[in-house]
Amino acid sequence: MMFKKTRNRILLLNMLMVSAVVIIAFVAIFTITYTQTKNENHEKLINGNITQFKLSGSVRHAEPIQDNMEISTIATRIAPDAGLSFSLLMDARSNLIDIDSMVDLQTETYEQAAVLVVAAADDTGVLSFEGRQWQYIISPISVLLEETNSSNVSFHAVPNEFKHIRFLDVTDSQKMIRSLALMLSGITLLLLTVFFFISRFFANRAVRPMKEAWEKQSRFVADASHELKTPLSVINANCGVLYGSKNETVESQLKWIDSIMRSTDRITGLTDGLLSLAGMEDIQLTLQSIPVSLSIELTDTVAEIEAVALEKGLIIRREIESDIEIESDREHVRKILCILLDNAVKYTECGESIAVSLVQEKRRIICTVRNSGEGIPPEDLPHLFDRFYRRDPARSSENGGYGLGLAIAQVIAKQLDITLTADSVQGEYTEFKLILERKLPQG
Repeated sequence: MMFKKTRNRILLLNMLMVSAVVIIAFVAIFTITYTQTKNENHEKLINGNITQFKLSGSVRHAEPIQDNMEISTIATRIAPDAGLSFSLLMDARSNLIDIDSMVDLQTETYEQAAVLVVAAADDTGVLSFEGRQWQYIISPISVLLEETNSSNVSFHAVPNEFKHIRFLDVTDSQKMIRSLALMLSGITLLLLTVFFFISRFFANRAVRPMKEAWEKQSRFVADASHELKTPLSVINANCGVLYGSKNETVESQLKWIDSIMRSTDRITGLTDGLLSLAGMEDIQLTLQSIPVSLSIELTDTVAEIEAVALEKGLIIRREIESDIEIESDREHVRKILCILLDNAVKYTECGESIAVSLVQEKRRIICTVRNSGEGIPPEDLPHLFDRFYRRDPARSSENGGYGLGLAIAQVIAKQLDITLTADSVQGEYTEFKLILERKLPQG
């Protein structure tokens, strides 16, 4: 539950950050596009060709009209290439006077547009009629009175006498904006969905090492308690016997004292092994990189263990190439070899065999220790280098040791830049390999 909550917090934090970035980016794209489209339409409305309207004398306006006067006004017509458009000319009383259109619409439609503009009471905006969207702009214009008197012609301008309303069809622009909004919304949902699953995958991977470390710690506490329980129980029982026989001589109680000593020695060995392993894991080993003859070290280690193997009825077969030398720490290399050979002797039954080999293959040096026997179940192989691991399910200590040897060997191998692997087939063999992925100077 704790790790699930941690994973969910990581996932939530990632989703919040990515959602904020994606939404801000898409809102910025939409806002820029919308503003640019709106400005382009506005530019089309205000820029165009100058045109002159000739008005009849019956048009009402502020100045009195005489028979020798003509009324006209100059306005801007939307450029033909800007799109579908039309213009309306209205007098000061909002009466529709003239229509300049490149669209085939009914007169009633133009009158409806004029009514809608008057009702909107805005100089610019967007209206809907005839199933389309129209952006408009209102421009007050002046009336030019042309008076002809005998041979003289005079002009008189009357400002703000009329209103010129230009309409531009922006239906396609509005559809494009809506399509963009829907597309960005869809992409946002898709991206966030995809990122959710990706983020959950990596959140699980991020939590997994913590979960494994927690499980290893819990297993370590349980295993350490198990290892300490037996010797402590023996010490407690023997102390009880000694306390009940306090009138006896020390010599008569030696077997109980010896049992206590063996148990305390086991506890001491266990704690020494744990301290040694903890020290190796927490700090970098002080290594002496010197030429080491791996052939000689392996031969000597096999010779040392051979007496124990023969006593147990084991057969050791060797295939060690000569003159294989590496640059490494001699003491720690020898310690790994001792752990692997000792482990093979402990878990090989009488009459079985142990095969030891050392070969050089191109740029790799491979040392193999294989012992025949019952092997290790596949599900137990990943835990082979864990502390306190033993092959037998009962985890008995009848073969000696504390279940720390392979864990120590793995730590040393990593610090020496050596790959230590294990392989096993149940009922056939267990094999350990030391691999150096480089060819080191010889001679």
